[in-house]
This record gives sequence, structure tokens and C-alpha cells, in this order.
Amino acid sequence: MFEIGEKIVDKTGKVCEIVNIEELDYGLGIKTYYVLAPCFTNNSSLRIHTPIDQEGKLRKIMTRKEVENLLKELPSIETIWFPNPKIRKTKFREIYTSGQPLEIFRLIKSFNEKKEEFKKENKALSFSDESFLEEIKTNIYHEIALALNIEFNQVEKFIFEQLN
Repeated sequence: MFEIGEKIVDKTGKVCEIVNIEELDYGLGIKTYYVLAPCFTNNSSLRIHTPIDQEGKLRKIMTRKEVENLLKELPSIETIWFPNPKIRKTKFREIYTSGQPLEIFRLIKSFNEKKEEFKKENKALSFSDESFLEEIKTNIYHEIALALNIEFNQVEKFIFEQLN
């Protein structure tokens, strides 16, 4: 069980802080909920209620050591690609919602590799692919920024420095 004040990653990949644990009845009987406040939002009053019995869809943010270990593994990560956009969207979303940081970086690496390949052919990623890439990068970079205690805009630089 998580505790009030802990920073976690929710099922959508957003970094949140547990601000309360409440007993609520949304019409299906009383359940216990984590009350989550997204850490990186312009809406400071936004709250997300997640049932404690769905705790498996939440995870603690990575530690500095976990981030460093993850970055060591990046060069050896195999990329994946599904030529059919509908299948790609479905499969990539499934991988992303698994919440595993290594798999999230597999997606980022796959998109970036395909982006470079397309650039050579004077093509670009689809709007849908580009939007999804930005979403997953933003969320994982927020997590890394907190884990390393650095600014969000310095995360990419930090990653590149670690890889070189």
C-alpha cells in the first residue's frame, strides 16, 4: 500500500502525489481510494481518485539508481515497429500502459529510429505517432526529473550525456 505524500506513476503514465486516502461511494458501495494530485499540471485543483484495489496499476517513481541502470540498458534495447498504423497504435498503447520504464524507452527509441529513417526519405511521423511520442517522453521525463532532482528541460541533455 502506498502512503500519503508518496510520488507515484498512475496508469496513464503521469507522475502524481498521493494527497489523501478516502472512503467514497460512487454508487457501487463504499471503496477506498487514493486521491492523486498530478505533479506537473497548470490545474492545481485537479484530483484523480484511484481505487486502492487497482493499486497494481500504480508504481513508485524510479529512484536515481534505477534511472542510471535503465540508461545503461538503453543502447542494447531492440526497437519494434508495426507498419499498420492501427495495429501500431494499439500495440504501442498496450506497451505504454504496462508502465515499465524500459518498455517506454523501447517505444521512444523505436519512434526516434523511425523518425530518422523517414527523414532520409523526406517523410515524417504521422501526427498521431508524433503526439504519442511527445506524451510518453513528457511523462517519463517528468518522472526522471523528480528521481534525479533536476529540471524537466535538462532531462534529455542528461540522458544524452549518459549515453555518450
